[in-house]
Amino acid sequence: MNLLFNLVAVQPIHSAKFHGGGSYGEVIFWALVKRLYGKVAEPVGEPAELAEVADASLSLFCAYDSRKYLDPAILDACKTQNIPLFDISEKTPQQIIDENQIDTFYTPLYSLEKKWAIDVKDFVFTWHGVRALEMQYSWAGVGFAKKLGQKFEALVRYRESWKKYFYMPKYQDLARRMAESLTSGPDGRKVRTITVSEHSRASIKAFFPELMDLEIPVFYSPMTEYEPEGFLPPGVAAKKYFLLTSGARWEKNNLRAACAFDELVGMYQSQGKPLDMKMVITGATNARAYLRHLKHKDRFVLLGYVESKELEFLHKNAYAFVFPSLNEGFGYPPVQSMRYGVPVAASGTTSIPEVCGDAVLYFDPYSVSEIKNRLVQLLDARIYADFAERAPKRYAQVHARQAEDLEKAVDFILKR
Repeated sequence: MNLLFNLVAVQPIHSAKFHGGGSYGEVIFWALVKRLYGKVAEPVGEPAELAEVADASLSLFCAYDSRKYLDPAILDACKTQNIPLFDISEKTPQQIIDENQIDTFYTPLYSLEKKWAIDVKDFVFTWHGVRALEMQYSWAGVGFAKKLGQKFEALVRYRESWKKYFYMPKYQDLARRMAESLTSGPDGRKVRTITVSEHSRASIKAFFPELMDLEIPVFYSPMTEYEPEGFLPPGVAAKKYFLLTSGARWEKNNLRAACAFDELVGMYQSQGKPLDMKMVITGATNARAYLRHLKHKDRFVLLGYVESKELEFLHKNAYAFVFPSLNEGFGYPPVQSMRYGVPVAASGTTSIPEVCGDAVLYFDPYSVSEIKNRLVQLLDARIYADFAERAPKRYAQVHARQAEDLEKAVDFILKR
């Protein structure tokens, strides 16, 4: 098997340097490299050691975009293990496939861009969900965008007309190719997919009924676990802050949670009661998108992007984690917090209840008052202790399945 792995999927997209699909792709990459070479440096920035090829039937190739950031550990592994690395700014994915006798292409994140609609014997991808079709349009996206191009994109993305004339035709073409794979033609070409949650699988089939009979395995999204390192921002004490992440993306709905906390502070002040808590928001690259809506600005700490180990440190030391996301195919952040026994309040939508089970407090993500209600509950010592106890138990369950499903995902990609 000559397998081309799409590393472009783990590189920055839109306004996010790091994103869930990219993190997922990195874990799959390291698992494939480990399967091929038997041992190789883990993604912690350490020098890779050249290893004997453990599976001579597989040749791994990679495609990336030299104009974007790529984890140096991945670049180092490709160099040290002699994995051919092709730059899509120099050659198209189809040229790379044709010139290197590639028979299998895998991408951990499906792209609707025309250049990725490639012709290959075995097209394999992870379909994280159909957020583009599920999401409701909101003007909030414009307020979060900083660049002109991003603002224009935010003006049209998720509009019903945009879904109908832009997203649906592309997805329907993909669904047609997948449906045809149910009875492969004489050339044996296949389009195969896996997904990361039962919600995503059901959503895919609900939007594309022609795929109802297609087997789409569900393998829980794996994640890299980092040991927490770092320090708290000035003026922030351990267990004295609510944590929000991915502050640059309006789909994560952090503004409503920030407004809920802002109201909570005002409520306590109106009763003459102290509330010795702050709210920390990471990835908040456009501070104005938040501050213009808030009265108690001194209670908010808006951070830019933080490195993985520093983010882990913030998860570990938070009083509670709030996850108001409007749409998730899987949803890593609550699991990250539950690892440390940190209670979580989260949206009761899409895949989140499936992943988090009964270990978190759920709310309607469109209701500021309901989010505030859950914050009030988390300030109750009895309720807090209950969910602090539930959190690590749920983490252990999810973590065990993630490890098991990672091996199954690699087997699926390699047709083992």
